[in-house]
Amino acid sequence: MNIAVLVLLMTMIVIMTRKYNKDVSSKKQARSCVFDECNSLLEKPLASLDKANLPVLYGDYGGFKVHLSVVEDTLGWRKIPPLWLLIKVIANNPSHGTLDFIARPANNEFYSPSWQWDGSMAIPAAWPQHAILKYLKQPVDTGLLDKYVPELFADTKMKELLVTPAMTRLTYLIKQGERGEYLLMRNAVYDNVPVSKDVVESLIKKAIAIRVNMESAVI
Repeated sequence: MNIAVLVLLMTMIVIMTRKYNKDVSSKKQARSCVFDECNSLLEKPLASLDKANLPVLYGDYGGFKVHLSVVEDTLGWRKIPPLWLLIKVIANNPSHGTLDFIARPANNEFYSPSWQWDGSMAIPAAWPQHAILKYLKQPVDTGLLDKYVPELFADTKMKELLVTPAMTRLTYLIKQGERGEYLLMRNAVYDNVPVSKDVVESLIKKAIAIRVNMESAVI
C-alpha cells in the first residue's frame, strides 16, 4: 500500500469518526430537550431516562398520574424515521375491557402490545377505516369512544389509542428524522426543538377525558 492511499484512508477514518461523534452529540441533545417545555405543565414533575436513554417525564395533571415518553421508530425500511410521543394516563379506578386502535398500520408498530393480542373487531363506521382494532380477552364498548375517536384521528399525526383497565395511552407523531442524514447514513437524527407544551397539554386533556368516561361507565 503506497503512502497516498494510506493517507487517504486515514483521512477518511478521521472524517467518519468526527461525523459519528457529532451525530451522537446531536442525538443526545435532541433527546434531552424533548420535554423542556412540559415540566411546568405537570404537578410534581420527575424526569428520568428509559432503557434506551430516551427521556421520560412523570407528573400529575387534572387529578391523574401522567407519563410522557418517546419512541424512535427506525424499523421501517426506506421510511424517514418518526419520533413518537406516548402519553399515558394512569387509571384512578379500573375500567372494563381492552382496545388498541392503530391508524395506518404498517405491521411494525413494536411499541404497541396488540401484536400479541388475538381479538380483532370491526371498526365502527364513524371511525377512520384505514386502521386495525384489536382487543385482549374482553373488548371495550366502542360506544364509549365514539365521540372521541373521529376527532382524535382527524389529526393525521395521531397514530394509536390504547385503552386497558389500568390506563389510557395516546401515540402521536412529534418529529421526523432529517431526510438527508437518514438516506445517506441511515442515522435517525432529529432537531433539538422541544415538543410544544400546548400540543402535549391538548393531548393530555383528551386522554383524561377518555379515561374519565371509561371509569364513569363502570357500575
